Amino acid sequence: MPHPLKLTCFASLVGLLLCQLSLFLTQHGSFGFYWALILSLVLLLPLKGLLIDRLYTYKWVGFLALFYFCVGISELVTNPDLMVYAYATTLLSMLLFVASIYYTRFLRLNP
Repeated sequence: MPHPLKLTCFASLVGLLLCQLSLFLTQHGSFGFYWALILSLVLLLPLKGLLIDRLYTYKWVGFLALFYFCVGISELVTNPDLMVYAYATTLLSMLLFVASIYYTRFLRLNP
């Protein structure tokens, strides 16, 4: 049975990916379409490292989550039409950040 923090990390990353993909599917033909595509593709990069428990991947995925936190907050302030998306992005990125940092600490203390 995997550690609960690992499951939380993976679930929040997949949730962020689904959130970005839902934005990608609703923004056809606009500049937001390409932005959502880029945001979705970036989230695919750390999946392999998270699945095989690389400590380094968990370290930098916390920093990646901070970028998505900034995206969520900026969407929350600037675009009231996407309020649900902005709240979901912000909450999932905070969850990913906290889970990845604490799981990194757990892996470092229990090799």
